Amino acid sequence: MKFKKLSVEISNNEIAKVKKFITTLGEIRNSVSVKKTEGATGSNISYYTFTIEEEVIKDFFVKCSGANFKFRSQEEISENLRANIKSNAAYNAAVSGTVNSDDLKSIKKIKKIEDFIEEGNYAVLLDIVKDIRLEQNKRNRAEAALPATVKKAIELNYAEGILGRRRAFGALEELVKIATNAQLKNLRLNHILENSGYKAMELCTKYDDFADELIKIANNIKMPNIVSIKSIIMFAEITLRDDRNFKSDYEADIVFATKNSNLRWLRMAYDSIEQELSDDEKKSYDMFMSFIEFKKLGN
Repeated sequence: MKFKKLSVEISNNEIAKVKKFITTLGEIRNSVSVKKTEGATGSNISYYTFTIEEEVIKDFFVKCSGANFKFRSQEEISENLRANIKSNAAYNAAVSGTVNSDDLKSIKKIKKIEDFIEEGNYAVLLDIVKDIRLEQNKRNRAEAALPATVKKAIELNYAEGILGRRRAFGALEELVKIATNAQLKNLRLNHILENSGYKAMELCTKYDDFADELIKIANNIKMPNIVSIKSIIMFAEITLRDDRNFKSDYEADIVFATKNSNLRWLRMAYDSIEQELSDDEKKSYDMFMSFIEFKKLGN
């Protein structure tokens, strides 16, 4: 499934305008999700990002044509927040929407480490760890709390994703973000990153039209190699009958895989983790590679 994202800028005295618009979506409401991002403290501005299933994007535009929204790119929103929010922790919290804007100014002073663990807010803890202006004791406590916090973030996002297709798209993005986080990798939390990748893969199996997301996970060179390869294996098990034939329900996913699979990267990743795979997993990997090479020849 493919999605489009559109963000709008709303002054705080116009919030009712957004709520009213959402009620007009009618039959496409289940194909649209909305997320609010608080603006900088005192700015009187908020941003609403609509995630829309591609097949209803035209209907969405028709319905919002009379709403007179101020559309903004994600780059514009990020630049505006960065210009007005100096703390990295506060900026990350604002962009992710995990912390209320009233907390931004004094986020590091008001909230306790335990609060971040409960919220799964690992981004703020990472900022605390590298903030040399803070007491070493607090930085050490933040680092010690990271494994539990990241695990909580994985748990919360997976639980969100299985509630419905619209929510699954955002949850999948967050799980991939965790699995590919360079700072967490540098802190040697590899096993937790792998778990986030596996949860992202598992989420893809919950919805029939998410099989192509497994190819995206596999192609991500920042992903742990074992996750990339197991994602390919899962895709093969879901979509292929053998190394020449696929299941008819997955034709669109096969077209996507044939066009986008990075075979060179996958071979390199496979060589590094081959010993960790079972014989059946190796057969599924070989079946996928043989099938894609066969299709790329125009068959």
